Formats: sequence, C-alpha cells, structure tokens
Amino acid sequence: MKKKRNILIGLILILSVGQFAPCSGVYGGQRRIGIGEKVPEFSAQDVTGQTFDYKHGGGKVLMVVFLSGRQKGSARAAGDIERIIRKLDANSKRLDIAFAVDDPNTGAIFQNKEKDSGPGLYILPDTEYKLWGKFGIIVTPTVIISDTNDTVLWVQPGHGPDFAPVVQARLNQAMGISQEVDPNEAGQVKTVKNTTVEARIKRHVQMAKLLQKKGKLEPAIKELRRAMVMDPNSLEVLFELGELFCTAGRNQAAVDLIKGVKVTKRFEKARALLITGWAKRQMGELDTAEELLLETIKLDSKSIRGFFELGKIYQTKGDVEKAMQAYRRALSVVFEEPVIKAVSH
Repeated sequence: MKKKRNILIGLILILSVGQFAPCSGVYGGQRRIGIGEKVPEFSAQDVTGQTFDYKHGGGKVLMVVFLSGRQKGSARAAGDIERIIRKLDANSKRLDIAFAVDDPNTGAIFQNKEKDSGPGLYILPDTEYKLWGKFGIIVTPTVIISDTNDTVLWVQPGHGPDFAPVVQARLNQAMGISQEVDPNEAGQVKTVKNTTVEARIKRHVQMAKLLQKKGKLEPAIKELRRAMVMDPNSLEVLFELGELFCTAGRNQAAVDLIKGVKVTKRFEKARALLITGWAKRQMGELDTAEELLLETIKLDSKSIRGFFELGKIYQTKGDVEKAMQAYRRALSVVFEEPVIKAVSH
C-alpha cells in the first residue's frame, strides 16, 4: 500500500505540474532545465541519418523544440516556428534548430515541408524520450533557447496566444538582432485595429488568459466580465469565466453562473458539467461532484481536468486504486498516449 501511495503522489506531481503549472516540474526523475543553466550536451541522429552533435563552445545560438506528432498544439507551434525561421534569412547561419519529436512520421507536424533537414535544422526522432528526460521536459510543445555561451536564455512551455511573439523576441535577443519590442513585454496582448464586437471580446479573453498565467486572477475575471457584457450569450466566454471562478476558489459563483445555461452540443454539455463538478468537489460535495464528473468524461473522454478532479475525489475518499486510475487517464491525455494498465505484483 505504501508503494502504491508513492506512485500516486508521483502521478499527482507530474500531472499537476505538467498540465497546470508547466514551468516547474520533473520528468523521468530529472528536474526541468532552468533559465541561466548550461544546456546539456547531447548527440542524436536526425531523420536524414546525419548525426547532430551539440557541444559547448560552438558559439552558436541553439533552439530545441520538443513536439508531439499527435498533438494539434505542437503542429501549430511548428507552423509558428517555421514562419519565424523564414524571417531570419542570413542570420540563420548563427543558429542551430533541433526539433525533438516523439513520432515524426505522423505527418501532423511537418506536413507542409520536406523532411530533409537543411544546414542548422535537424528533426530528431525521440521515440524513447531520451532527450525529453535529459532536458526534463514534461509538456509539449516546449521551446528552449540558449545564447552563444550555451546558457539557457528562455524556456517557453505550451502554445498560447503569446507563443509566436515571445519566441521571436527571445530568439532575436539570443542572436543579438535589434528589435523594437522589449523581450520581457513581448507576451502582452496587442490591440488590433479590428473594432468589431467579436474582435473586442477576443482581446478581453486573451488578456484574461495572460493575466491568469501571471497569477492575477481577479483582474482576469474583470476582463471576462467585460466580455460577457458585450455578448451575454457567448458560451465560450461563460465557460472561460466559470473555469476561472473555480481556479480562484469562487465555487458558488461558478455554480450560479452555469446554472440554467442552455447547451445543445455534446462538448458544451461536458464543459458545463465539468465546471459544476469541479466547483462541487472544492465545496466538499464529493458524491454530487463524482456523478457530474463521470458524466463529463462520458461526453468528453479527453477531459484532462475531468479525470484530474475525479482523482482528487477518490484521493479524498481514500480509494487509492481509483485515484491512480483517474490520474493515469489524465496523464495519458496530457501526453496524448494510450492508457497503460498497471501490472499487479
């Protein structure tokens, strides 16, 4: 039983850090590489058969991009990076780019470009996650940028609205390319010229996500409230606000917000049930929360938060086996991999 509890704690740590706080975690027992540390030396064969040897002292900027071939976020990140690379032109000679991909043969990532790696560009199959373990990667996509002294300048986990501008600014910084944007401010949501209601709502939602990422929950809630005033019928804004209420511990507000909401689509119903179940779990109404969350995962089998909240319920109830199963299901969705059943000893 003690061994199972230790495994459970490990799963909780990996899941909670990897999905909900991706910047500070462990993977395979190794601490995530941090800003200011030396990039580990490594050697790997790319898809063309040539070997990429990264050694200290080369005097070049290195960008390592960790992607999953079965993840839409990774495909979007790859597209953003491809556009960034095209802008570099002659400056690209001072840069090595290594894409570490769990399955480069899926076609989901590099479907619009040939697999032949050019000078300074390498696609490295990492099906056994050796590079992931060396760098301590726990989520995809993740971008690591080092300066010419082989020191980590920036780590960018996940793919959000600020992904492309932040990566562009940090890459320019590493390569010494002059730019008008302060790299520390590159992630701020910029005001666009489009003044339609839809565009204004989108700006409020983006700003809310940015504020939430910085831990400023109340200002984020205010942004979403402003968006709701513009369109009280927007389910997307309502769901974003409901989840933010849960994150902030304002559980009754979340329940009241979702109460009476009319949904017709399967995933809309799943998200509404999730928010209510999440809030009820935090309010201590475990049985009610369990029913709601079980219905959630029936409607949405990839609901990471749904499985995670179920795990929390079973953990509170002392049902270690069910908790482990729920966390394992959530973890399988995080890495978009099949569930591996535990072997009993």
